[in-house]
Amino acid sequence: MGTSELRIHGQDRVLVDPELGLFAVFDGVGGVAGSELAADCAARELSQLCRRIPGDHLERLAGALTSLSSKIAARQLGATTATALWLVDRVGWWISVGDSRLYLLRDQELVQLSRDQGEGNLLDSALGFPEPGGSLTRQRGRLELHSGDRMALVTDGVTGDFPPDLLGPEELAAALSRSTAQGAAEALVGAGRKRDDRSAVVLDWLGPRDAPDPAPAPGGGPGPPSPGGAGALPPLR
Repeated sequence: MGTSELRIHGQDRVLVDPELGLFAVFDGVGGVAGSELAADCAARELSQLCRRIPGDHLERLAGALTSLSSKIAARQLGATTATALWLVDRVGWWISVGDSRLYLLRDQELVQLSRDQGEGNLLDSALGFPEPGGSLTRQRGRLELHSGDRMALVTDGVTGDFPPDLLGPEELAAALSRSTAQGAAEALVGAGRKRDDRSAVVLDWLGPRDAPDPAPAPGGGPGPPSPGGAGALPPLR
């Protein structure tokens, strides 16, 4: 596992909870007063909410993010993006709100699992924005993990919004292909050109050596809950 951050405006936050297997990045929405407080609230409280809410892992993650959105709005803390990945056994459950991104590097092929909700720095969705019931966490997926998979969660300070700040797939793949997860996280933050906070969390899944890999499902929608408890963290490097 590797993390790297560059603080310019102080609106990014990172969540790393290896015990639960939960990882996330948050980016307070620029132009909305106090949004660093929204990102801070989400980063501090997401893990404990996921531990308390009943249901399968995706339902718990969705419920926790929805609850945080309501709390942020009620307390007028601004707004924040949220991209979260919950690793349980051989499955990664993920939800993305806003334009922070989740990438998968598998066998030297880079796949962007999330999609930006908005264009440039104008967002259609964020924690703290009012949305109809259920639509806040509509962007979600189930990822069957393969040995050697590398996953990255990044804020838009890394990826950029428009040329010349926008990083292309080749640049992202090159940064993510560093020999270690920590090196990859630092390379992603270093490659960013947008003058903004930059945050990256990079995870390597090693997997059992004697077990066959499941069929690939890089895009996947929500599927049946994975067996195992909430703390069943896969081997990470």
